[in-house]
Amino acid sequence: MQYSKSLVWFRRDLRDYDHAALYHALKASQQVYCTFIFDTEILNQLTNKADRRVEFIWESVKELKASLQKNGGDLIVLHGSAANEIPQLALTLEVQAVFTNHDYEPSAITRDNKVAQQLQTNSINFHHYKDQVIFEKDEVLTMAHKPYSVFTPYKNMWLKNVNDFYLRP
Repeated sequence: MQYSKSLVWFRRDLRDYDHAALYHALKASQQVYCTFIFDTEILNQLTNKADRRVEFIWESVKELKASLQKNGGDLIVLHGSAANEIPQLALTLEVQAVFTNHDYEPSAITRDNKVAQQLQTNSINFHHYKDQVIFEKDEVLTMAHKPYSVFTPYKNMWLKNVNDFYLRP
């Protein structure tokens, strides 16, 4: 095993099946901790503090926690700035790596870069994986290695690149 302890950071992907980061953490680590952060930098932007999306996320977090517990794990649920909480939790748990799936929102990319820098400062590896898409933005390109600007040629190349691996349940 590459790591004695690692941390899986759940975000939009509140499931313990078909989860790339969890799979890779379990494969590379002797002990795996899991966490979800109710990120105050996102929550504070909500104008309606009784937003039903937050309730849905809370219910999903409880289901994920129960599922992980059923399989011998657990979920550490925190409330705060993920940019601060993840590096601090990684230090507290003494993990060697943090695993997560890509988040494509611009603010999430900025946050992830901050987290990665803080982890690197503490010699903690940061691994992120493709999970919610079939192809990343740079995996289906024109012959000139540029993104398609017309849909039909993009669709044709997408279909040419998709194979049974992506279609199996």
